[in-house]
Amino acid sequence: MDRTSTAGKVAEYLRKRIATGRLRPGDRIPELSVCAALSVSRSPVREALMRLGQEGLVTIVPYKGALVSPLERKRFEDLLRFRMVLEEFAVMQAIESAEPAEIERLAPLIHKLRACAEAQDLAGAVEADLGAHEHLVSLAHNELLSRAYGEMLNQLRLYLRMTIVQYAQLGELADEHEALLDALRARRKGVARKLIRRHIEHGFEAALTELERGHA
Repeated sequence: MDRTSTAGKVAEYLRKRIATGRLRPGDRIPELSVCAALSVSRSPVREALMRLGQEGLVTIVPYKGALVSPLERKRFEDLLRFRMVLEEFAVMQAIESAEPAEIERLAPLIHKLRACAEAQDLAGAVEADLGAHEHLVSLAHNELLSRAYGEMLNQLRLYLRMTIVQYAQLGELADEHEALLDALRARRKGVARKLIRRHIEHGFEAALTELERGHA
C-alpha cells in the first residue's frame, strides 16, 4: 500500500474518532499512539494530520503537536450561516430540477437515521443525518455547490453532535427529514425552505449556550 493511500486511511480513522467524540476538541493526537493502533509508520500519520489541518479539524501547535481544533463561537456561527445558505439553495434547485426517483432516494437514508435514533446510537445518527444532507445537496446537480458543501462538512462534524444532543428525542431528527421529503415530493418551495431553515437552527442556541458554558 503506498503512502498516500495509507495517509487517506489514517485520516478517515481520525475523522471518525473526532465525529464520535472519542477525540474531543482540544485533545492532543499523539502520533505514536496512532501508529501503534493502525500499524503504520509516522510518515503517513503526519501526512494525514496535515490533511486534517487543511480541513479545519486539527490544529498543529509548535512544540505540542496536533490537537483536535477547539470549538469557537464565531466558527460555530459562521458554519451555521454558511450551511443555511448552501442548503436553502440546494432545496430550491432540487425542487426545480431533481427527478422524482432521485428525491425518493432520501427515503432509505431517513430510514437509516430513524433506526439509529431508535437504537439511541448518537454517532450513527450524526453520520446518517449528514448522509441525508449530502444527498439533498447532490439533488441540486451543482458541482460548485457540492464541492463547497464537502469542504465544510468535516468542520461541521465538530459541532453537529452539540446540536443533535439538544433534541428531546432523536426520533424528532428523523421526523424533520420526513417532513422535508414530503415538501420536496410536492415541489413546495416555501414550505421546504422553512423546514430546512428550522432543521438547521434546531438546537443551535442551546448548543451555543453549552459551548460558552464550557469556556467559562
